[in-house]
Amino acid sequence: KKLADSVFERFGKLDILINNSGIRKDNLMALMPEQDWNDVINTNLNGTFLMCQNAITLFMQKRYGRIINITSVGGRSPFPGQANYAASKAGQEALTKALAKELAKKKITVNCVAPGFIDTELISDLPAEQVKEYQKTIPVKRFGKVSEVAHAVCFLAMPESAYITGTTLEVA
Repeated sequence: KKLADSVFERFGKLDILINNSGIRKDNLMALMPEQDWNDVINTNLNGTFLMCQNAITLFMQKRYGRIINITSVGGRSPFPGQANYAASKAGQEALTKALAKELAKKKITVNCVAPGFIDTELISDLPAEQVKEYQKTIPVKRFGKVSEVAHAVCFLAMPESAYITGTTLEVA
């Protein structure tokens, strides 16, 4: 709430919310500490809920807004040891679909961008051998760039994307 209020106070409006939270704490479910489960769910899913909840109030006042949640293809096709991450990202997609239906009448769109493997800090801990194996499964044989995800986000943020809501754009 403080963040939304400070943005509104400083700029006089809030038009676009991009929820780009994401942490991983991979472990097999049987060995996963409850704290690791909670940390991932709290950051990735609960953080998205709280940011949306506070931005929606500002969007509804002007009957305009764009919410773009950065999910992951891992929410649909997880790897072993990623139950917490997959649940959080699948939850973001479900939240997006529900909010899109709630807010469409107010001219507020809610969408997801679901990156695959993007060359970021989030995957920097992967062993080199594993990186090579994953890259073999990608049609372009490389990890994506942050700028490639950013272009997808910009597309959904544009006024011209007003008809698109409740969808997930995969960047993979």
